[in-house]
Amino acid sequence: MNKETFIQKAIALQAKYKASDAVKAQLAQIDLVVVVGATGAGKTTIMEHSGLPYILSDVTREPRKQETNGVDYNFRTDYDKLWQEVENGDFVQYVISQTDEFYGTKASSYPSSGLCTTAIYANVLAYFRTLGFRKVVPVYIVPPSYEEWARRAKDNYANDTTKRLKEAKESMELALSDGSYYFIVNDDLNRAIQDFKTIVSWGTVDAGSQERARDTTIKLLTQIEIN
Repeated sequence: MNKETFIQKAIALQAKYKASDAVKAQLAQIDLVVVVGATGAGKTTIMEHSGLPYILSDVTREPRKQETNGVDYNFRTDYDKLWQEVENGDFVQYVISQTDEFYGTKASSYPSSGLCTTAIYANVLAYFRTLGFRKVVPVYIVPPSYEEWARRAKDNYANDTTKRLKEAKESMELALSDGSYYFIVNDDLNRAIQDFKTIVSWGTVDAGSQERARDTTIKLLTQIEIN
């Protein structure tokens, strides 16, 4: 099976996909912190420094120049085996991105219980909340400025900035409309990591910091709409 055929089959099944009963039983013991944000916001770096088990996604896209297979993502090209795993219900969930790439998390990547974290698209948060996790906590990572975000996005996806703008706009709108999100501005990596650790340890989050982060997100969204 080639990639195009796999993606077409995955799209056709996506709305009806269900994880197996064994996978669902495992999820009931897990508290999941989901991290959302535009490409280049720094989601992966913050999660990797959080001390939490980080759930690797299986993806069909090409790795970026700084990414390592089995460390940042599981990069998949074995499409027949990947399709069999989808049919078996081995994935907790999967999504086909606006760039026609498969992103999914297998149950085998999760711990048997306790707290862990993974990156997701904002538009699948509602679905994650139906999967049976003990708790789902969303965190939105905000780049410090439009100019810095655009630079990072261009470095990672030089030929695909239009779709990335669309994804960023959608994720910001969804996060701002959902009062359960925590927001972190990634203008200082060490501080962003500490803020993330405070959230995942159920510590007290500064209300003023949250308001400023939301304001930064609103400003970014306005600039994306202009551009």
